[in-house]
Amino acid sequence: ELYFRIINTILFSGNEAELRESMIQLEKKTPLDEYFTYGYGARHLWVCQRRPSDKTNIFEHRIMMVEFQ
Repeated sequence: ELYFRIINTILFSGNEAELRESMIQLEKKTPLDEYFTYGYGARHLWVCQRRPSDKTNIFEHRIMMVEFQ
């Protein structure tokens, strides 16, 4: 369910500023940090999944990347 909430947050954001604010709100309302980590590059948002067996370890590859225009 949380994965789909991330996708919906991305899809319903009209621009970079909205996406940043929406991700902050999602983080406050859900256990986002427990299962995922995310960050921003110069022109993109990336999302990585935490390992279920050890939440301090993160899978090597990003599961989502969103480019800003």
